[in-house]
Amino acid sequence: MAKLDEQRRADRVSVRLVTHDAVGDYPLTLINLSTSGMMLSSPRALRVGDTVQVDLPTIGSTSAEVMWHDADEYGCRFFAPIPVSVVDDAARRTRSMQTRPVEVQRRPIREVRSERDDTRSLVALCLFLALVVVIFYSVQAVLNG
Repeated sequence: MAKLDEQRRADRVSVRLVTHDAVGDYPLTLINLSTSGMMLSSPRALRVGDTVQVDLPTIGSTSAEVMWHDADEYGCRFFAPIPVSVVDDAARRTRSMQTRPVEVQRRPIREVRSERDDTRSLVALCLFLALVVVIFYSVQAVLNG
C-alpha cells in the first residue's frame, strides 16, 4: 500500500493528447500524466482491472491497469514507470498546441437567393396545394359515391 501511495504522489502534468488503445484501436484522450500513471478519457467503457495499452510520445506502446473510473474518465497505473522525459515531452506538446494562434473565425456564408429560387419555391408550393385539393375532392367523391 505504501508503494501505491508513493506512486500516486508522483507529479502529475495536465495534458491534452489524443492517442489510441494499441489493442482495441479506439481513441483515448490523456488528461494528465505522471511517471507512475495517467488519467484518460475513453469512449469505450473500461472496468477496474482492465489493461490498456496507449501510444505515448517518444516511447510508443505502454501498458497500464485501470485503477478507478468516474463516468468516461479512468485512472490508470503503469505496470512499469515511464521516464520523466516522456511526461515532459507530453507537457511540451500540450503547451505547443495551446499556444498556436487560433484560426480567425470565418464569417458564415450567406446564402445567395435569387428571384428565380423564390419563383421555383412558389411554383412548387402551388403544385403541392393543387395536389392536396385534387386528393381531397377525389376522397369526397369516393365517400359520397
